[in-house]
Amino acid sequence: MEVESHNYNPLIYAMVLELLVSPGMGREPDMELVRDCEGRLGNVLDVYEERLSKTKYLAGDTFTLADLTHLPNTTFLMTEGFRHLIEHRKNVHNWWLDISARPAWNKVLLLQN
Repeated sequence: MEVESHNYNPLIYAMVLELLVSPGMGREPDMELVRDCEGRLGNVLDVYEERLSKTKYLAGDTFTLADLTHLPNTTFLMTEGFRHLIEHRKNVHNWWLDISARPAWNKVLLLQN
């Protein structure tokens, strides 16, 4: 969760601000910042790829809060044109398919719509 809160979430948060919030406020997104965040996020996901080559989930072989906290931001990546960051990493992709298929998460997505 420490990695997510300091290395994963801030990058995606900046991307969300630039790609979704800024246009809503009449500003052009800073695409240089978005590309920088995308590259740095790729580095974080490379660490995840290595970790997930040894365990099924981020904190071991049991689904935990460490995995759960990644659902909202990774959903953004998957729906806003950044799915390659997940799909090009075999272990990260398998992890994502597993955690995003959980019935409780799918219910959250249905309630959101």
